Amino acid sequence: MSIVDSVEDRLTSVRSTVNVPSPPRWMLKGLSIALFLSVWWVVVEVGFLGFDLLRTPLETAVSLSSFVLGEAMGSGGESLYVHGYHTLYRVLLGTGLAIATAIPLGLACGWSDWWRNYVYPSLELLRPIPPVAWVPIALIAFASEFMGIVWVVFIGAFFPIFVNTMEGVAQIEPEYVRAVKSLGGGRWELYRHVVIPHTIPSMITGTTIGVGIAWIAVVAAEMLSGGPGLGYITFQSYRLMDTGVVIVGIMVLGTIGALSSSVVTRVGGRITPWSDEVGE
Repeated sequence: MSIVDSVEDRLTSVRSTVNVPSPPRWMLKGLSIALFLSVWWVVVEVGFLGFDLLRTPLETAVSLSSFVLGEAMGSGGESLYVHGYHTLYRVLLGTGLAIATAIPLGLACGWSDWWRNYVYPSLELLRPIPPVAWVPIALIAFASEFMGIVWVVFIGAFFPIFVNTMEGVAQIEPEYVRAVKSLGGGRWELYRHVVIPHTIPSMITGTTIGVGIAWIAVVAAEMLSGGPGLGYITFQSYRLMDTGVVIVGIMVLGTIGALSSSVVTRVGGRITPWSDEVGE
């Protein structure tokens, strides 16, 4: 037996004899946040890699509190709530349109040979194009900047939902289909009792991914199109070297994006309690 194995055996025996309680989860999370804030403060104070141009955690907290109380962000005069409203509205509308179109198309292409042979190849041709690449043509083609941004968000959310829905249909066991048909069930019963319940977890997975990409797409579109919006004010503040607004914008975008993905996951967990694919 090597020295390392001997030491590991002794440590294992000590742990088994001495019942050391593990710290609660909230304490570990708090410790992780405190460590992150400490590192943030140090790199700003030291000026590591130009981080001295940024704000410290305390200065950022002061800026955030002032914006929450209604102070204007940047020189445009709009508040945090105005920018947040426009960005959130674009994401909700674009993602809602993506869900309303991607799920039916995914079900059709996954189940029907005709749709898979004649419709899916056209969509697959567009899928590799990054959503950000659509920004210039969307802003030119649509009558308003608002619809151009919504289109970019729609494209970003559409394909993850579509592909996951289609793959969910493809994974249905043939025995389930034969069982419904042997009991005299028609197409509606097959869709109601087999196809849709089996595919819902994949729909939720695709929607969760799509929501995350939608937030990336809306920020990129707002940076190029103009305000108001969180992506716009963050980029404009970067150009003016107003790092306080930049950091607050990033924090708010990350928080809202995480909350929206969490909502989708929790809703999916409630409507699919039988599935292990969707977790809390």
